[in-house]
Amino acid sequence: MQHNEAMCSTGIAAQTIMLAAKSMRYDTCPLDDFEAVGEVINLPEDHAIAMFVVIGNSEQSAKPRQTQLEMNEVMSTNSF
Repeated sequence: MQHNEAMCSTGIAAQTIMLAAKSMRYDTCPLDDFEAVGEVINLPEDHAIAMFVVIGNSEQSAKPRQTQLEMNEVMSTNSF
């Protein structure tokens, strides 16, 4: 499997896990600090971390990401 195909499959799997967890009333959050975790767990150089998903009950409501785009910046209606 090519690297891009594996990453796409990982993203789809993570999304499915997150949706399933939400249907069971759990909160989820994808994480992306792969390099730091790789160091902590002594990940071999010929391995790669593709995705982390944290699942549990949140103590507070999610805050918008600072880099999150407004809906009108990513969606078009009746035009291209």
